[in-house]
Amino acid sequence: MQNLNLRSLESKTWRANQQDGLFDLFFGALFLGVALSQLADGLWGNDAVTLAVLICTQSGGALGLWLARRAFTQPRIGVVRFAPPRKRRLRTACLILAVCVAVTLALVILTALSIQGGGPFAGPVSRYTVSAIASALILIPLAVIAYFQEFPRILVHAMLFIGAELGGTWLEQSTRAPFPRAITFGAAAVVSAFVGAVLLVRFLSIQPEGPSDEAGGGHA
Repeated sequence: MQNLNLRSLESKTWRANQQDGLFDLFFGALFLGVALSQLADGLWGNDAVTLAVLICTQSGGALGLWLARRAFTQPRIGVVRFAPPRKRRLRTACLILAVCVAVTLALVILTALSIQGGGPFAGPVSRYTVSAIASALILIPLAVIAYFQEFPRILVHAMLFIGAELGGTWLEQSTRAPFPRAITFGAAAVVSAFVGAVLLVRFLSIQPEGPSDEAGGGHA
């Protein structure tokens, strides 16, 4: 019975730790990085600049997530230390998320090659194929994270990625709009940031700031 209560307490603590909206804002930064990198590619056509913009923006988002957690979340719910099984799942989730970021990097490179009309992914059919593959490579690991980490809201951001990627390809092929992926991923970034901002404001209003004590999750 005690072990069951500890599991329930840990689960509740974990869910509370995900209600600050900061991870949603982090996804907004990831989408913004893709949008800005696509804008930079369209303006300058330099792969090094494109990758630098993407890496700097997304790295800044990761740093901002860490700093915001220390500034907003920890003073209110403390430093949460979870049981070893939860920690292992967290490490796995971080690894999967790193793979997702690597996929977005590869996507930027492939998109740049296809826009220039060269490489193995030139042509409209191949671009749709690349978009579909990239969407699957993002959706599957994020769905796994959402399930095992009890964080279904991640699926919202996964669907935003798919919509932005496929929508960008459609804009590029059907309307010839300038900077199509800058438009679609910029829109996805706005949605993610809005969701995160609403949750953060709600979290700050209902969670009073208190002493930054350590909160143990209990061993499951």
